[in-house]
Amino acid sequence: MINSIRMSGLASGLDTDTLVKNLMKAEKAPLNKLLQKKQTEEWKRDQFREMNSLLLDLKNKTFDMKLQGTYQKKVLASGNENLVAAKQKGVPSTSNYEVKVTDLAEAAKAASVKFTASGLADGSAEIGEAFDFKIGATTISVAATDNINSIIAKVNSNSSVTGVTASYLQDDKSITFTTTTSGASAAISITNTGGFGTSNKLGLSTGTVNNSATITDFATNKGFQSSKDAKPGNVQINGIAYQVNSSTFTFDGVEFNIKAVGTTQVSLKPDEDAIFKSIKEYVDKYNEITNKINTKITEATYRDFKPLLAEEKESLSEKQIEQWEDKAKSGLLRQDSLLSNVLSEMRLSLSSNLQGSGIDSKYDNLSDIGITSGSYSEKGKLYINETKLREAISKDGNAIMDLFTKTSTSTDPATKYKESGLAQRLYDQINSTMGKLTEKAGSIASLVDNSTIGKGLSRLNTDINKWSTRLVDIEDRYWKRFTAMETAMSKANSQSGWLSQQFK
Repeated sequence: MINSIRMSGLASGLDTDTLVKNLMKAEKAPLNKLLQKKQTEEWKRDQFREMNSLLLDLKNKTFDMKLQGTYQKKVLASGNENLVAAKQKGVPSTSNYEVKVTDLAEAAKAASVKFTASGLADGSAEIGEAFDFKIGATTISVAATDNINSIIAKVNSNSSVTGVTASYLQDDKSITFTTTTSGASAAISITNTGGFGTSNKLGLSTGTVNNSATITDFATNKGFQSSKDAKPGNVQINGIAYQVNSSTFTFDGVEFNIKAVGTTQVSLKPDEDAIFKSIKEYVDKYNEITNKINTKITEATYRDFKPLLAEEKESLSEKQIEQWEDKAKSGLLRQDSLLSNVLSEMRLSLSSNLQGSGIDSKYDNLSDIGITSGSYSEKGKLYINETKLREAISKDGNAIMDLFTKTSTSTDPATKYKESGLAQRLYDQINSTMGKLTEKAGSIASLVDNSTIGKGLSRLNTDINKWSTRLVDIEDRYWKRFTAMETAMSKANSQSGWLSQQFK
């Protein structure tokens, strides 16, 4: 324990505090080395874990690539999109549909009639005279101060009773009456009760329009559309006749969109674009991760840049500390054997031919489907010839699937390796390396770190604690010595002063 009484140069005039600090700097050298070593090991541990996370990302992608489902994706295709289009909505029970359309479905139509206003500048000009007209049995009263817009509003306010709405188009000064419902029962009947005004500025006329549209006045002088019931369509799917109420309907997990009369095939076929995309995305991920690992194991090492101690950081800015530590962290995994080996193993597994019964020799290597590696300096980077890959997928999708997903039943490791698909090989290699990295550096998800580096850090912490305790004792001894010296000198000075007084 540190002496509670410290005399700091009162008798000797020495700067005892500075002297002790300088003496302790030399004493702290072993502790500082331990602290720097601990920091280096922590950085190394974190970098190994980062590499393990990268491999986990690649492992997950590789897992998808060793599943047959990745290469069995299907898409619906119509033999003639102008006749029938199709979209998958569920799980179709068959892979082929012959669709024959004999009649197109027609939607129900509303009745409408159009009149052309005259003698009015626009929809806001006053009519100038009062009159009434009827829509069905409902009377619409028009005042002299009304304009087209206000008359339209009166018609629409009664639509819940009449079943008719009105609209106005300024461009051609047209007023259109339309039924609010569709089908044969929808009808418009307009009558007047003494004329539509002397000049009939609205251009109205009497008549009725419905599904028969037999009124001469509407039929010969005005534009109209008869009301009409919906008409079902008639289709045959794989020889069985169906009646459909709309041009778009869903049958057996497939949404059919009927466009014209005729016959065509709708089939489930391999989704070549999706398969190509899966392979390309995997190659991109493989290149991304192997490049990061290659960069890490070839980093430059700056041996003069040791981890900064706490007192060294006090005189530096945050930017300076960051720049220093970037160099101190660089090269910690340079030429690491675990990481170097997994990259070599992955390159070898991708370049080795797939062997075994049932394997198509035309597609037993990545190069056969247009995937090749770059030069030696590019450290195994993969390149895709898109044309060749798409051609291979189109010609023999099953062979492509085997190349990646084939499994072996052999118990001999060498034979099993040769007979395993490329994704299966990679998955096993990555998984094995990840286990070794975890043994070496532990996992952030684990509460207890029993890894090699973790045990080493535990020993370092024990040594650091011992040295810290020892330094406290050493500092205490220094202070005791200086305090004893100061005490002795103080007594000597007192005695000297007493003797001087005696001889006066």
